Amino acid sequence: MAESSEKEPGKPAAKSFEKSFSELEEVVRTLEAGGLSLDESTKLFETGMKLATKCNEILSKSELKITRMQANFAEQMNLVEDPEEINGDKVEDA
Repeated sequence: MAESSEKEPGKPAAKSFEKSFSELEEVVRTLEAGGLSLDESTKLFETGMKLATKCNEILSKSELKITRMQANFAEQMNLVEDPEEINGDKVEDA
C-alpha cells in the first residue's frame, strides 16, 4: 500500500517541504546561471512554479494548523480562568 507522505502527520510533510524547497533552490540557481535554450528554460521554469506551489500549499496547511492550535489554546485558557475574575473589571454594555 503506497501512501503519500503529504497525508501522513508530522515530520513527513516537513521533509516533503524541505525536499521541494531544496529542489526549487536548485532550479533557481540553474535558471540564474543561464546558458539554457528557451525550451529548457521554459520547462525548468514550469518545474519551479510547480515546486513553489507545492511549498506554498504545505506552508498554508501548516499555518492553518498552527492558527487552529492557537485558537484551541486560547479557548482552553478562557475555560480555565475567567478573565473577569482575574481583573475584577467587568465591562457591560448599557
